[in-house]
Amino acid sequence: MKSKNIILLILVILLVACGQQTPQDIGSVNGRSISAEDFIFSYETSPRSATSAPKDVAYDQVLDRLIERILLAQESQRRGLHNAPETARELKYLEDAAIRRELFREKIRKTTVVSEDDVRQAFALAQRTLWIQHIQLDSSLSEKPEIWNSAWTHTPINPALKTVEIPDLGMVNLVGWNDVDADLESTLYGLQLNEWTDPIQKSGHTHLFRLVNVETNQLVSENQFAQDQEHYHSALRKRLEHANSFAFVQETMQPQNLTIKGPVLEQLTQVLWTFNSVQDSLDGTPESEYKIEKLSLDDIGAAELAHFQTGILTTDDFRFYYQLNPQKLEANTKAGLRNKLVNSIGIYVRDIVFAELGRNEGLQQSAAVRDDYQYWQERLLAAKLEQQIQSEGNAEGESEASQALAELTKSLRNQAEISVNRDLLLSLRTSDEGLPRKIDFFTAYLN
Repeated sequence: MKSKNIILLILVILLVACGQQTPQDIGSVNGRSISAEDFIFSYETSPRSATSAPKDVAYDQVLDRLIERILLAQESQRRGLHNAPETARELKYLEDAAIRRELFREKIRKTTVVSEDDVRQAFALAQRTLWIQHIQLDSSLSEKPEIWNSAWTHTPINPALKTVEIPDLGMVNLVGWNDVDADLESTLYGLQLNEWTDPIQKSGHTHLFRLVNVETNQLVSENQFAQDQEHYHSALRKRLEHANSFAFVQETMQPQNLTIKGPVLEQLTQVLWTFNSVQDSLDGTPESEYKIEKLSLDDIGAAELAHFQTGILTTDDFRFYYQLNPQKLEANTKAGLRNKLVNSIGIYVRDIVFAELGRNEGLQQSAAVRDDYQYWQERLLAAKLEQQIQSEGNAEGESEASQALAELTKSLRNQAEISVNRDLLLSLRTSDEGLPRKIDFFTAYLN
């Protein structure tokens, strides 16, 4: 009996300790601790209007908004707004998004390694500027050309590259390291002087490249490498992450055998196109003006738009995912709109599959996912409460609704248990002071 009491006492102490503010927390709101990470992330996702003030003022403004959002989210839960079917669906989507981001970190970011040898090789290549001629032909070739054809003219590789003119040769592009895609870069840096590449077939054209000159920076020192090492390391990491991500997506999605239902796709295309019939086209329409939630899909209903190995995507699912993660659907023709829809469907199915994969691996239990999800959950629930108050006050007028929200926020603050360690708060560094931004692969969800 005595041992049971001791165990209970230990559990009580642990529970109390979990609810208290730790040295890394800058504050708490009704037992919900605010970590340094919470504040920094909130700061990074705040509009410039909130962070352009002097540091102490900006920090106070961001923290006040964070506390207000937490209080409104807590009140939203107390009122049971999170139990509404549509809200519950949106909350699951936000958790799935957090799981996908953690899956990327686990499968790609944490496994992508850049060695010092890789960085040194990149640094060495960057000391050489290649003078490249590029010929684009409509006809196909199977072998390297032996001589220059007088009918050929240089085609710029891309608009960002500098172009110069050489007597007897004409125009050439100056190509440096990381100026073109990795595969082409490897090919170009492997050329000997005046050597052509093999014909490269792409987008219905034959592409030929010739190296006509090389500029080399001879004044290179170990000190210069040390100064630039982080730059090249970062660029190589991004390049490898991109390649690894593409391979991971291909490997994961290929077994899904995604199939899009042609007749339903045609119906959806027609509905969207008709909705914009007042315009000559969708081209140039701001994404925010394309209000898909107002579209009538009654003729399609919950028809199966696509199916894959682990599930289906209905037209209602498409509308739901579009509202939370809109894809650009601007197009000059109905056929162009159809192609945009196909791409969007692929993205939404990929998101579903990746969330399922992460859940199967238990990533929803990780601290990173829980913290990430908590931030977005609170944002959504606070917004739901604000919307409810605004809708309730619309009958009396917009100013009355705003006043009701202000009074509720003030009342919640007065009743809440709030603590702030302001010294620790002001000691935090953000991106404005050189700290890298935490925002990486989910900026579409911000503000």
